[in-house]
Amino acid sequence: MRRREFVTLGASVVAAHGIGSSLVSAQAQSTVTIQLAIVDHRVETIDGVSVKVLAFETVGTTVGPRVPGPVLRVREGSSVRIVVRNLRPESHGFVIGGIPSSRMTVPAGATREVTFTAPQAGTYLYHDDSHVSRHLYRLLGLHGAFVVHPMNGATAANSLTPYSLDKVAAVDPDAAASISALFDAFGTHSRFPGGKWVPARLDQEYRHQEKIWIFSEIDPKFNRLIRATGIDQPAMVASSAALLLSWVPRYFTINGRSGYDLAHEEDVVVKNYIGEPTLLRTICAGLCHHATHIHGNHLFELAHSVLTDDGFIPATGNAPRTTQPGDVIVHSSIWERDVWPSWPMQIRDMLLPLEVPPDIPDWDRFVNGASQEPFPLRFVMHDHCEMGTTAGGGNYPQGAVTHWEIHGPYQGVRA
Repeated sequence: MRRREFVTLGASVVAAHGIGSSLVSAQAQSTVTIQLAIVDHRVETIDGVSVKVLAFETVGTTVGPRVPGPVLRVREGSSVRIVVRNLRPESHGFVIGGIPSSRMTVPAGATREVTFTAPQAGTYLYHDDSHVSRHLYRLLGLHGAFVVHPMNGATAANSLTPYSLDKVAAVDPDAAASISALFDAFGTHSRFPGGKWVPARLDQEYRHQEKIWIFSEIDPKFNRLIRATGIDQPAMVASSAALLLSWVPRYFTINGRSGYDLAHEEDVVVKNYIGEPTLLRTICAGLCHHATHIHGNHLFELAHSVLTDDGFIPATGNAPRTTQPGDVIVHSSIWERDVWPSWPMQIRDMLLPLEVPPDIPDWDRFVNGASQEPFPLRFVMHDHCEMGTTAGGGNYPQGAVTHWEIHGPYQGVRA
């Protein structure tokens, strides 16, 4: 909905449209050093098959290699130093989409580093795009989420948001006002009777009001190219076109897992009370299109970015706004989505409002905790592109499918 329509939520929302200072420190961090290594790894798929992957691991911690790689969080404006050690016998690369100064090539057995200033707050994807086919190493596991926290992310009413509202307002005042209106409505409007959105900390990969979903796929014939002596590179991966023509996924994943393996994972499953809005940072790191659908609530689409030109050019007034690949585009129209598309290399920030589902009878009793509904209530998330919810060429539903849970009325909100 447009900002001018959204402000009808209530006069209290209109009064809070101004941009204020963040509740968290507005000081940028000093130089943040992130050390990663590129290593061999194996993952077990939903049907018990073990496949080779390439993985990032965090150096100097007890956390081992992972696909996707560790979630990296920094403050906007910080100086970020990323050190990558390549423990593989072939050359690899590193880049954060939308941050050209983050790009580097890391020869076999070598260590390289880059330093850059953290850009506009939002969701980004780091990955390897060094191979001649561009996609192969990313698909084999070398990708992860890079999240930039805002310097000035609070509204005048001190509601936290995921974006630097002063920078958003400088480009698109309607977008800043729309985001402010939505986040100020939480806890102040009858439609959203719970509390405010609370982000993850910089030292947290996720929390109960902020999750990251990275969609990808596995085609095992490409994983078999991983050898101790290097990557076997037959004609099918000699170019991007050759890889695309040969790509037939057997497994569809969220955060590296499928189906039942996603059913209880805290990094994926939203488990909250009514009125606890939860941000889903969704990233499509694979080659397939997804049409993600959640039962029980509509989601608000807050922002999007794409790592290639998708022809999506938002406008400020009547003047077109040009964008570069990877730019975070905060929307002036906050759409309520029943299904949202995820195209390859596209990122969307979606907010699950944790409203009372429309099919719940006796709404007032539910909100006040007097309902006899058996908690937790579980609602499915599945892919309207049916291939994305299958595994093994027909093992349904064991693909990119999970659920979310309502644990009780808003009085039960977590401390």
